[in-house]
Amino acid sequence: MSVTVRARHQYDHPLATVWAAFSDPGFYQAKFEGIGHRAVEVVSAEQQGEDFRIEISREVPIEVPRVLRGLLGEWNTLLQSEHWQPAGKNAYRNELTIEARGVPAVMTGTMKLAAAGKGCVNEVAITVKASVPLVGGKLEALVSRDTEATLAAEYEFIRAYLAGD
Repeated sequence: MSVTVRARHQYDHPLATVWAAFSDPGFYQAKFEGIGHRAVEVVSAEQQGEDFRIEISREVPIEVPRVLRGLLGEWNTLLQSEHWQPAGKNAYRNELTIEARGVPAVMTGTMKLAAAGKGCVNEVAITVKASVPLVGGKLEALVSRDTEATLAAEYEFIRAYLAGD
């Protein structure tokens, strides 16, 4: 069993401007700190032409129901790996993996950042899969809810960041 979270983020800025942010390690540091995560660290970042890889470690707050308190704490450390590549003309594709230390769930996903009119759009799909018998569905629901909230916070941060706020 698994749960997929989807989001569509429209930006008024051209693809080149958004791509410049998405391929900047400093942007990731600012973004995750800006949405309330702590101990944010860019573990590695490498760019070769338009191929960009980044790995970020961070602690995220979570609200845990009683049934899952034995598995999770109030803060969890996530390790996020992203690999961006060109995807045809005026588009980039990202394959990502997010692992939570000590949590029997893995998130995998894709993003497609593409030009749209004078701006661009980022289509996001993240699948949450838990490997715990009996409470796996509850864990997937919890993680997917937190993922939706994080994606919404990231979108608001990115819009303000691009606007120079």
